[in-house]
Amino acid sequence: MGSFVLNMLKNKRYNIKKENKDSMYRSRKFFILEGVTGIGQNSLTAGAFLAGFIKLLEGSEQINGMVAVIPAIVGLLQIFSSLIFEKLESRKKTIISMAIVLRTLLSIVYFIPMFLIPYGLGLQSFVICYILAYSMQALVVPAIVNWIVELTPLSIRGQYLAYRDKISLGIIAIVTIVLGKVLDYSKDMGNQITGFAVVGVIITILGIINIYALFNIDEFNDERIVKKVKLRDVLITPIKDTSFRKIIILFILWNFALQIGGPYIAVYMVTKLNLKYTYMMTLSVIATVVRVIVSNVWGRIADKKSWFLSTKCSIGLLAIVHFSWGFVNLSNYIVLAPLLHIIAGIAWGGIGISMFNIQFLFAKKEGRTMYIGLNAAIGGIFSGISVWIGGQLIKVLEDNQLTLFHMPINSIQITFFLSGILLMLCPLFVKIFIEKKDLKQEVE
Repeated sequence: MGSFVLNMLKNKRYNIKKENKDSMYRSRKFFILEGVTGIGQNSLTAGAFLAGFIKLLEGSEQINGMVAVIPAIVGLLQIFSSLIFEKLESRKKTIISMAIVLRTLLSIVYFIPMFLIPYGLGLQSFVICYILAYSMQALVVPAIVNWIVELTPLSIRGQYLAYRDKISLGIIAIVTIVLGKVLDYSKDMGNQITGFAVVGVIITILGIINIYALFNIDEFNDERIVKKVKLRDVLITPIKDTSFRKIIILFILWNFALQIGGPYIAVYMVTKLNLKYTYMMTLSVIATVVRVIVSNVWGRIADKKSWFLSTKCSIGLLAIVHFSWGFVNLSNYIVLAPLLHIIAGIAWGGIGISMFNIQFLFAKKEGRTMYIGLNAAIGGIFSGISVWIGGQLIKVLEDNQLTLFHMPINSIQITFFLSGILLMLCPLFVKIFIEKKDLKQEVE
C-alpha cells in the first residue's frame, strides 16, 4: 500500500513537472509571436520610416537624430520599473495593462500628427506621441524580458533567443519592404501622407496581435521573492555589486559609441543620398536575412563557447561597419551600402542576443528588474548625451567639408568615424575587465 501511494506521488510530481515543461514550451512559442509583433511595431516607427516621416514634417537632421534616440533616452524610466514589479507576486495582469497602453500609443504615433499638420503642429505632436509611447515601453520592458528569462533555461537561451530573432526579423523583413514600396508609390503620386497612414494601420494590427500573445503566455512565479523596493535601493544596489558594475560601464560605453553616429545612418540615406524607400527597405531586408541566417551560429557560439566571445566579435564587426559608413557617398553607395548592410546583419545577429543576455549573467535573480532597469536608465542617459554631441558636431561642421583620401567628407560622415572608433573599445573592455576577471555570475 505504502509503495502504491509512493508511486502515485512520484507520478503526480512527474505529471506536474511535465505539465510545467509543456506550458513553458507553449509560452515560449507565444513569446515568439510577441517578438514578431513587438519588433514589428518598433521597426515601423524607426530607421528610414522615422527619418522619412520627420523629413515630411520638415524636421532638421539634428531633430531627426534626436528623435531616433528617444527610445534609448527614455530608458531612464526603467529605474521605476522595479518599483512597480518587484512588489508584485503576479505580474502578468500589470504587464498586459501597460502593454495595451504601449501598443495603443505606438498605433497612433503617425495618425495624430497627420490630423494636426494643417495647424502647424505635426512635428511637435509627433515628438510628444513618440516620447509617451517609448516611455511606456521603458517601464514595461524589464518585466517582459525577465518573463522571457524565467521561461527559458540558460542551457537553451542562446539558441532560443536566436530562433525568436530569426522568426521575428524574417517576417518583419517582408512587411517592411512591402511598406517601403507603398511609401515610394504614395510619394511619387504626391500624397506621402496616405503611405504613412497605411503603415499606421499595419502598426495597429501588430499591436492587437501582440496583446493576444501576452494573454496566452503563462507565468511561473513559484521561486519569485516579493519585495517592496525603494528608489534608493534601485539606484544603489546594482552599483554596489562589483560584478554588475562592470556591466553598467560596458553598457555606458556601448550606448555612447552606438548613438553618436548610429541614428544618423538612416538620416544620411534619406537626406544626403536621397535614396528611395524601396531601396532602403531592400537594404534593410538584406541585413535582416543575413541576421536571420547567422543568428543560430551566434547562439551556438554563445552556448558552447561563451557569451563574452559572441559579444566581442559581434560588436567588433559593427565597429567596422560604422567606421566604413564614413566613406559612403553618391559615387560608391551602390557597392558600399549593400556590403555594409550585410556585415551589419552579421554583427547584429550576435549583438541582439549577446547584449541582451550578458547583463542577466551578472544580475542577481532577486530583484533582477532592478538591475536591468538601472542599467538601461544609465545607458539611456549616455545615449541622449551621445546623440546630442553627434548632432552638435553635425551642426558645427556642416559648412566645413574635409577631404580624406581625395574623398569629400561631410559632418555626418565624421560622426560615423567617431562611432566606429568608440565601438571598438567595447570588445577591449570585455576582454580586459570582464572576461579576464573573476566576476560572480548568477547560477540559475
